[in-house]
Amino acid sequence: MKPFHSIEDVWDYLDSIPMFQKSGTSATNFSLDNIRRFCERLGNPQDSYPSIHIAGTNGKGTTAYLLEKVYTDVGFKTGLFTSPHLLRYNERVRVNGEEITDAQLLEFFQEAAELLEEIRLSYFEISTALAFWFFDRVHVDLAIIEAGLGGRLDSTNIINPEVSIITSIGLDHQNVLGETLEEIAREKAGIIKKNKPVILGDISGGPLNRIAEVAESLNAQICKAELLHPKWDRGVVSLKGGSVWINTDFKESVNTWNVAMVWKVAEVLKDTFPITHGQLVQSIETFEGVPGRFEKLHPEFEWYFSGSHNAQALKSSLAAVEQMKPKAEAVLVFSGMKDKLTPDFFDHLQGFKKAYFIEQDGERAAKFEDISQFIDAELISENTKEIILNELKTELVIFMGSFYFYPIVKRWTTNVS
Repeated sequence: MKPFHSIEDVWDYLDSIPMFQKSGTSATNFSLDNIRRFCERLGNPQDSYPSIHIAGTNGKGTTAYLLEKVYTDVGFKTGLFTSPHLLRYNERVRVNGEEITDAQLLEFFQEAAELLEEIRLSYFEISTALAFWFFDRVHVDLAIIEAGLGGRLDSTNIINPEVSIITSIGLDHQNVLGETLEEIAREKAGIIKKNKPVILGDISGGPLNRIAEVAESLNAQICKAELLHPKWDRGVVSLKGGSVWINTDFKESVNTWNVAMVWKVAEVLKDTFPITHGQLVQSIETFEGVPGRFEKLHPEFEWYFSGSHNAQALKSSLAAVEQMKPKAEAVLVFSGMKDKLTPDFFDHLQGFKKAYFIEQDGERAAKFEDISQFIDAELISENTKEIILNELKTELVIFMGSFYFYPIVKRWTTNVS
């Protein structure tokens, strides 16, 4: 391995490693052995600060960002690790809302160069180790760690958090996590730790039973967000039977559960990380959202991006569209990975006024011929994008698909005027 003299050397090294985005599960390592050995050699930085661990099919990113804001606002030095990044690798690791700098990234790779040569890590494992190292280096008070794929064998699962969160259980990554909701729930429940509480979002039935079995075996207290009786009314979230009202900028009703889970975390950690109800409400009401989660893309036009890549997320985003305008009067622009674009997926995408499709690079990316048999859509290319986007200025447009679609959409829509 050549030495890391500059940040360009870091980018070259990361680019040489297979990413899940392009290569799928062949780019992942479903074992904790390597990441555990690597972090032991680093001095187990992940054990030097309290943490919150978040897994779930949908909602974990928004919940993580909300928690970051809540605890940063009241004065705690708060680390946040999320994935995937949308525009810059640095997005994955933040402290008090500020991304890790190129200089700090370079410092990690220079310090860990020999170790990276000795213990080969996947792309996600490297990102995880970087976050653990950096949060220790800058002495965070609290780290919020979002799991990547699953939970039990996810490389983030070498931490011993103060509290775990499982946001939701839906069908996603069945080839890795299991074919049924119950099997997926058991994988997600792998983040639960002995004698440490676990907070649950909108989870019921068989998945709840599987999680409860794991929690009981570990003497882990289950704290259900549903006990707050969360309700939604076009952006207003009410908790505790209406005794708490929070005016949010959220467009999707599913965020009611994310708010409720954050409230539950604050209750569970009130002794070590105190925060008042008033502070909680203020932080949530001033939360500006998460990039790619029903994000408004343009100040003038009604263009939104939603990184919906499974049935559960799709239903939520489409319901939000319907609240703004009937689906038959809205325009869909979508893209995605081959393994996500199933006939069921396309069932959700029917009924729009007009549909457009964008091809991405990479072997996982769906091509126009993959989708044309399922949905009547027009292909947008680099050559046609300006003409089509100009035609869409007066339309309600929802850009949907994987988060890997986001950089293309941002590049195409940012300079439209």
